[in-house]
Amino acid sequence: MQVKTEKAGGVTLEHRLVELAWTDPDFAGLLKSDPRRALEAIGAEVSPDVKMDIRQQRPDTLYFVIPPLAAQQEDAGTVINQMDLWQSGELFCWIMPQTLKLELLRMRQSFRRNNP
Repeated sequence: MQVKTEKAGGVTLEHRLVELAWTDPDFAGLLKSDPRRALEAIGAEVSPDVKMDIRQQRPDTLYFVIPPLAAQQEDAGTVINQMDLWQSGELFCWIMPQTLKLELLRMRQSFRRNNP
């Protein structure tokens, strides 16, 4: 599937995903059934070893994303990279592992490169 889009012109990958998921039923279906193909259709290159789970939020559902377990049990209480686990007051956010941060940066760069 090749998604015909206007040039991104400074629009972020995430913005484009949301925009197309909201306005293009075919793209929304592809995003749900095959996220890798959907991302590739808009010019984002995805490493073959990266797994994806893309969900469209529901207005009546609260979502929690639980960080993965530490590889070694003795490391379970240690935050290796403080940016991976951030909390300020009542706000909590799990960002992502370092390797996936780099993958997301590569995906964003390829999206910008393929959508000048």
